[in-house]
Amino acid sequence: MIHAVEDSTRRLSVRLSHGRVINAISALLRQQLSVPHVYLKPRVPGSSGIDVLAVDRGGSGDVYGVQIVQLAILPTETGIRKWLAPLKALPVHYRYLAIQASADTLPTLRKLDQYEALFDSTGIGRIGILAYDERLLDPSAKVDSTLMSVIVQPERFRVRGEQLAKIERFLANAKPDMEVRI
Repeated sequence: MIHAVEDSTRRLSVRLSHGRVINAISALLRQQLSVPHVYLKPRVPGSSGIDVLAVDRGGSGDVYGVQIVQLAILPTETGIRKWLAPLKALPVHYRYLAIQASADTLPTLRKLDQYEALFDSTGIGRIGILAYDERLLDPSAKVDSTLMSVIVQPERFRVRGEQLAKIERFLANAKPDMEVRI
Protein backbone atom coordinates (compact mmCIF):
# COMPACT_ATOMS: atom_id res chain seq x y z
CA MET A 1 0.00 0.00 0.00
CA ILE A 2 2.84 2.40 0.74
CA HIS A 3 4.29 1.82 -2.75
CA ALA A 4 1.03 2.94 -4.34
CA VAL A 5 1.18 6.22 -2.41
CA GLU A 6 4.83 6.78 -3.35
CA ASP A 7 4.12 6.14 -7.04
CA SER A 8 1.18 8.54 -7.08
CA THR A 9 3.22 11.33 -5.49
CA ARG A 10 6.08 11.08 -8.01
CA ARG A 11 3.97 12.33 -10.87
CA LEU A 12 2.16 15.61 -10.86
CA SER A 13 -0.92 16.36 -12.90
CA VAL A 14 -0.50 18.58 -15.94
CA ARG A 15 -2.13 21.43 -14.03
CA LEU A 16 0.22 21.14 -11.03
CA SER A 17 3.25 20.80 -13.31
CA HIS A 18 2.18 23.91 -15.19
CA GLY A 19 1.89 25.80 -11.91
CA ARG A 20 5.40 24.81 -10.86
CA VAL A 21 6.79 26.08 -14.16
CA ILE A 22 4.89 29.35 -13.69
CA ASN A 23 6.47 29.74 -10.24
CA ALA A 24 9.98 29.12 -11.61
CA ILE A 25 9.46 31.64 -14.42
CA SER A 26 8.17 34.25 -12.01
CA ALA A 27 11.27 33.70 -9.82
CA LEU A 28 13.51 34.20 -12.86
CA LEU A 29 11.72 37.41 -13.88
CA ARG A 30 11.82 38.76 -10.32
CA GLN A 31 15.61 38.37 -10.43
CA GLN A 32 16.00 39.98 -13.86
CA LEU A 33 13.74 43.01 -13.44
CA SER A 34 14.44 46.04 -11.24
CA VAL A 35 11.01 46.59 -9.69
CA PRO A 36 8.85 43.76 -11.01
CA HIS A 37 5.10 43.41 -10.87
CA VAL A 38 4.25 39.83 -11.82
CA TYR A 39 0.82 38.52 -12.86
CA LEU A 40 0.22 34.77 -12.95
CA LYS A 41 -2.21 33.43 -15.57
CA PRO A 42 -3.53 36.95 -16.28
CA ARG A 43 -6.79 37.35 -18.15
CA VAL A 44 -5.87 40.16 -20.47
CA PRO A 45 -8.69 40.83 -22.95
CA GLY A 46 -7.67 39.92 -26.49
CA SER A 47 -4.43 38.25 -25.41
CA SER A 48 -4.73 34.54 -24.82
CA GLY A 49 -1.91 32.20 -23.97
CA ILE A 50 -0.02 34.38 -21.49
CA ASP A 51 1.04 32.28 -18.52
CA VAL A 52 3.17 34.96 -16.86
CA LEU A 53 3.02 38.71 -17.40
CA ALA A 54 5.61 40.96 -15.78
CA VAL A 55 6.09 44.70 -15.79
CA ASP A 56 9.36 46.36 -14.86
CA ARG A 57 8.33 49.39 -12.82
CA GLY A 58 11.94 50.44 -12.27
CA GLY A 59 12.50 52.31 -15.50
CA SER A 60 10.87 52.16 -18.90
CA GLY A 61 7.88 50.07 -17.81
CA ASP A 62 8.66 47.30 -20.27
CA VAL A 63 6.12 44.49 -20.34
CA TYR A 64 7.19 40.82 -20.54
CA GLY A 65 4.96 37.93 -21.60
CA VAL A 66 5.70 34.22 -21.28
CA GLN A 67 3.86 31.27 -22.80
CA ILE A 68 4.62 27.78 -21.46
CA VAL A 69 4.68 24.68 -23.62
CA GLN A 70 4.70 21.24 -22.02
CA LEU A 71 5.66 18.42 -24.32
CA ALA A 72 7.14 14.98 -24.36
CA ILE A 73 9.14 15.37 -27.58
CA LEU A 74 10.28 18.42 -29.52
CA PRO A 75 7.94 19.34 -32.36
CA THR A 76 8.79 19.92 -35.97
CA GLU A 77 9.58 23.38 -37.32
CA THR A 78 5.90 23.71 -38.29
CA GLY A 79 4.84 23.00 -34.72
CA ILE A 80 7.17 25.66 -33.35
CA ARG A 81 5.85 28.20 -35.87
CA LYS A 82 2.33 27.41 -34.63
CA TRP A 83 3.38 28.39 -31.09
CA LEU A 84 5.18 31.53 -32.26
CA ALA A 85 2.23 33.03 -34.15
CA PRO A 86 0.14 33.93 -31.05
CA LEU A 87 3.28 35.14 -29.24
CA LYS A 88 4.08 37.53 -32.05
CA ALA A 89 0.60 39.01 -31.70
CA LEU A 90 0.98 39.79 -27.98
CA PRO A 91 1.13 43.50 -27.20
CA VAL A 92 4.21 43.21 -24.95
CA HIS A 93 7.80 44.39 -25.37
CA TYR A 94 9.57 41.11 -24.53
CA ARG A 95 8.14 37.70 -25.41
CA TYR A 96 9.28 34.29 -24.28
CA LEU A 97 8.36 30.74 -25.16
CA ALA A 98 9.15 28.38 -22.28
CA ILE A 99 9.84 24.82 -23.38
CA GLN A 100 10.54 21.71 -21.32
CA ALA A 101 14.12 20.50 -21.76
CA SER A 102 15.92 17.29 -20.97
CA ALA A 103 19.53 16.26 -21.52
CA ASP A 104 18.42 14.81 -24.87
CA THR A 105 16.45 17.83 -26.14
CA LEU A 106 18.65 20.67 -24.85
CA PRO A 107 21.12 20.54 -27.80
CA THR A 108 18.18 20.85 -30.22
CA LEU A 109 16.74 23.78 -28.25
CA ARG A 110 20.10 25.55 -28.35
CA LYS A 111 19.95 25.46 -32.16
CA LEU A 112 16.81 27.62 -32.02
CA ASP A 113 19.02 30.71 -31.62
CA GLN A 114 19.53 30.48 -35.40
CA TYR A 115 15.80 30.17 -36.06
CA GLU A 116 14.66 33.09 -38.22
CA ALA A 117 10.97 32.65 -37.29
CA LEU A 118 11.75 34.03 -33.80
CA PHE A 119 12.23 37.49 -35.31
CA ASP A 120 9.48 39.97 -36.05
CA SER A 121 8.97 40.50 -39.79
CA THR A 122 10.31 44.06 -39.40
CA GLY A 123 13.45 42.79 -37.69
CA ILE A 124 12.56 44.76 -34.55
CA GLY A 125 11.98 42.15 -31.88
CA ARG A 126 12.90 38.55 -31.25
CA ILE A 127 11.11 35.95 -29.17
CA GLY A 128 13.25 34.53 -26.40
CA ILE A 129 13.38 30.85 -25.53
CA LEU A 130 13.39 29.68 -21.92
CA ALA A 131 14.19 26.07 -21.16
CA TYR A 132 12.90 24.57 -17.97
CA ASP A 133 14.52 21.46 -16.62
CA GLU A 134 12.26 18.40 -16.57
CA ARG A 135 13.35 17.89 -12.94
CA LEU A 136 11.06 20.83 -12.13
CA LEU A 137 8.15 18.46 -12.71
CA ASP A 138 9.38 16.22 -9.88
CA PRO A 139 7.36 17.03 -6.75
CA SER A 140 10.45 16.76 -4.56
CA ALA A 141 12.41 19.36 -6.56
CA LYS A 142 12.78 22.88 -5.19
CA VAL A 143 10.98 25.40 -7.38
CA ASP A 144 13.38 28.20 -8.23
CA SER A 145 15.03 29.90 -11.16
CA THR A 146 18.04 27.53 -11.16
CA LEU A 147 15.91 25.05 -13.09
CA MET A 148 15.34 27.67 -15.82
CA SER A 149 17.79 28.86 -18.44
CA VAL A 150 17.58 31.43 -21.20
CA ILE A 151 18.40 29.63 -24.44
CA VAL A 152 17.68 32.55 -26.75
CA GLN A 153 17.81 36.13 -25.44
CA PRO A 154 14.71 38.10 -26.40
CA GLU A 155 14.99 41.40 -28.21
CA ARG A 156 12.59 44.27 -27.63
CA PHE A 157 9.52 44.39 -29.89
CA ARG A 158 8.00 47.64 -30.97
CA VAL A 159 4.48 47.86 -29.54
CA ARG A 160 2.03 50.36 -30.98
CA GLY A 161 0.26 52.68 -28.55
CA GLU A 162 -3.24 51.32 -29.17
CA GLN A 163 -1.98 47.76 -28.62
CA LEU A 164 -0.23 48.71 -25.39
CA ALA A 165 -3.44 50.40 -24.20
CA LYS A 166 -5.06 46.93 -23.83
CA ILE A 167 -2.36 45.84 -21.41
CA GLU A 168 -2.36 49.19 -19.59
CA ARG A 169 -6.13 48.96 -18.99
CA PHE A 170 -5.61 45.50 -17.52
CA LEU A 171 -2.71 46.73 -15.35
CA ALA A 172 -4.74 49.67 -14.07
CA ASN A 173 -7.43 47.34 -12.71
CA ALA A 174 -5.50 44.18 -11.75
CA LYS A 175 -3.45 43.65 -8.63
CA PRO A 176 -0.14 41.88 -9.24
CA ASP A 177 0.31 38.43 -7.77
CA MET A 178 3.89 39.39 -6.86
CA GLU A 179 5.33 42.86 -6.51
CA VAL A 180 8.22 44.77 -5.04
CA ARG A 181 7.10 47.59 -2.83
CA ILE A 182 9.30 50.62 -2.57
